[in-house]
Amino acid sequence: MSVRVRFAPSPTGSLHIGGVRTVLFAELFARQNGGTLILRIEDTDQERLVPGAVDTIYDGLQWVGIHADEGPREGGPHAPYIQSERLPLYREHALKLVQRGAAYFCFCTKERLEELRAAQHARGDAVTRYDGQCRSIDPHEAARRAAGETHVVRLKVPDGGAIALHDLAYGDVEWPLGSVDDQVLLKSDGFPTYHLAVVVDDHVMGVTHIFRAEDWLPSTPKHLLVYRAFGWDPPEHVHLPNVLGPDGKKLSKRHGATAVSEFRARGFIPEGVTNYIALLGWAPGTEEEVFSHEELAMRWRIDHVQRANAHWDEQRLLYFNGVWIRRLDLEDLHRRVCDFVPTEWDEQVLRATIPHIRERMRTLMEAEGLVSFLFTDDIPHGPEIVVPKKHDAGGTAEALGKVGVFLRYADPFEAGVIEAGLKAIADDMGWPVRDIHFAVRGAVTGARVGFSLYDSIALLGRERALERLEDAADGLASRATEPRPQPDPSRPASPRRA
Repeated sequence: MSVRVRFAPSPTGSLHIGGVRTVLFAELFARQNGGTLILRIEDTDQERLVPGAVDTIYDGLQWVGIHADEGPREGGPHAPYIQSERLPLYREHALKLVQRGAAYFCFCTKERLEELRAAQHARGDAVTRYDGQCRSIDPHEAARRAAGETHVVRLKVPDGGAIALHDLAYGDVEWPLGSVDDQVLLKSDGFPTYHLAVVVDDHVMGVTHIFRAEDWLPSTPKHLLVYRAFGWDPPEHVHLPNVLGPDGKKLSKRHGATAVSEFRARGFIPEGVTNYIALLGWAPGTEEEVFSHEELAMRWRIDHVQRANAHWDEQRLLYFNGVWIRRLDLEDLHRRVCDFVPTEWDEQVLRATIPHIRERMRTLMEAEGLVSFLFTDDIPHGPEIVVPKKHDAGGTAEALGKVGVFLRYADPFEAGVIEAGLKAIADDMGWPVRDIHFAVRGAVTGARVGFSLYDSIALLGRERALERLEDAADGLASRATEPRPQPDPSRPASPRRA
């Protein structure tokens, strides 16, 4: 059997993390088995379509490194791969079910169905369902009426029994047929419902394994009944565990970013995102955690998909993203960082910083904050940035002055020489080296943290470093010599407490 899997998103918005996890697992399974990945756009719900959504789906898949073998742009033997372009196929199959007596025409109006639901709610019914009124219409009479009356086609669900599935991830599941409604298969506007279109397309396209989120498990008996009505064998099913947010509820926008485009804009890289997502509901069975896409294609196994819900942890995502940033070669990292810094920045200066910031970055967006001091001279020199704890403005100004004298004559002006000089000044003043570092970093970069201070000074250059040290020292010295405010003699002194 040739393995064929599909990813079938609806063009109702951006590609989101849950969708990436689904298509990733499907793609890994297909690659391992020499199979085919199909991209199918399920756009039968015309009211929810978002213009440009198909483009964002393709952009997202390309970014994470997943490429379909068949699809709307790729073509293939089962084109078209957009459901709204396959409407005659669905009507043909719906009518076949009517002819077999497995489905029937329903002429109930919208108003009657609303009244039926209202009455069921009033009775306290837990679930509202169609009452089967049109099931008893003579088939010949129903066919005659269907030629001129507005109608839908409903599946005729057997009155008793059960239907079961062995899910490759979820295990054995069984549903009593009494819990399944006579679902609509073909709507009055000629569009199929999801339940008909997905079954027909999966069968016609030869899909062998269906990967989808656990949320679709309640719809599975409906689909199995459609397969049974046609006399088709259903594909294997793999229902993947839900991804939950920190509050234990299904991951959604209320938890923050969920669209792939949002993570991309925040400076995440596809290698880190793919690695993290692969571990949401799957485990390799070893202590290993870091896998490239190619390694996942070799290591991923369907029998290691977990049934328990996965939990979203952005700190863990940041960890994997940082790991993969550090694995990038310097030129590749420089190219990617360029998209997250002002275009007017000197590219050669930026390239020189890459070896120094690579170890400190968790996202590409962090690069700008780490190196901005090299591209602007608008540096804050407030005491909260420059004066270390347990020191005062005057003492810090003196220390910065000593550092300035040393840097003026340091030769060569490079990190190793600068490191030795700052340590010597700290020893001479009886300061901890970390306090000298704090004061000098604040003066030359305007920040409390960053990459190597010695490399920062060397990259900044002698003249700019001296100018910033002098400005910071002058500002602190003026604060140290400011007279203390005197009490206002016109205001009575506060009484002393006993």
